[in-house]
Amino acid sequence: MVKMKKAIFGGSFDPPHIGHLAIIKQALSSLEIDELIVVPAFLNPFKSKSYAPAALRLKWLTIMTEKLQKVKISSFEIDQNRAVSSIETVRHFKDEGDHIYFIIGADNLASLRQWNSFEALDDMVTWVVATRNDIKIPEQYLTLKVDHDISATQLREQVQEAYLDKNIAKEIITYYKDISLKSDEYP
Repeated sequence: MVKMKKAIFGGSFDPPHIGHLAIIKQALSSLEIDELIVVPAFLNPFKSKSYAPAALRLKWLTIMTEKLQKVKISSFEIDQNRAVSSIETVRHFKDEGDHIYFIIGADNLASLRQWNSFEALDDMVTWVVATRNDIKIPEQYLTLKVDHDISATQLREQVQEAYLDKNIAKEIITYYKDISLKSDEYP
């Protein structure tokens, strides 16, 4: 069996933005990996809803990363049609002998130990933390230095084209402006 070095980068990507793309590109250049698997969530286990439908977020990520080698956009969590814990995703992609890097944003560090089966997950992966908002990253984690402090929440509230990949910017802007006009009619 061929041992691979894989990185998994999951998230809501609601919407995907240039900060996410910067993390992907930095991971590709900093980590010795055979494959980077980007996994949009059907629903983040810590959230009650998503604003854009999962299929649309998957489509946007696919377009945004289509020219990047070693990047695979996976519908695994979306296909489950429910919130999926990170350990389930890692188990799905980890073959015996594989080395798994698990990429998170520094803003997730505060709640990391609350994640489902954290201890088991911690034993299975090498954590890689993308810098964000000057949050201090403990030494036991690998660090991805990324200079894009962009919040998807703020971006949904005030969509700015400068923070979006040019290939998907117009569609994202139209989508979030339309749902903001409908106020409570989120999917």
